[in-house]
Amino acid sequence: MNTAELAKQLSEIDALETWAGRCSAIDKWDRLEVFKVAEKLWLERMAESRKLLLHPGVLDQLRSQSWETNDIHKRMIWASVLASVEGSDSKVRFKTIKNLLLNKYGRDWWEDVYERKTNAWAAKKRIRKQTALHGSAMNTLINNTHLFSEAAEEERELALRMISKV
Repeated sequence: MNTAELAKQLSEIDALETWAGRCSAIDKWDRLEVFKVAEKLWLERMAESRKLLLHPGVLDQLRSQSWETNDIHKRMIWASVLASVEGSDSKVRFKTIKNLLLNKYGRDWWEDVYERKTNAWAAKKRIRKQTALHGSAMNTLINNTHLFSEAAEEERELALRMISKV
């Protein structure tokens, strides 16, 4: 399998922390190249599917930079991933991500991500609350009318603006 195919496959996996395990058989340098390509594809897909909990200004910046990230962006992205962890295995995933980030970047980096997670989680909670309040009739209106869909999108953007840009 070539690196482009592997990058495409990885980009379809929401759980970033599992990527390394899926590439353990390839050379370190090839793996770094695959991750770089996959990261861009993953970011674009997650933004399009509205799964990324990032400030709208940060999303615009990433989009304009062809999804090229810097250190602060990576911290924001990992905070979004942490805030999105849910389900029966959420504690295990959280610990796995924490250990991965501690080993790769160190305690200060982890603590910054952990602190950023709080605002991402609050934005997620606000978005969910708004969605739950709508009900099926309102969701039909939102999905089928321009006016209501714009209002819902504005509310989502307000929630995401709760997340820091820096």
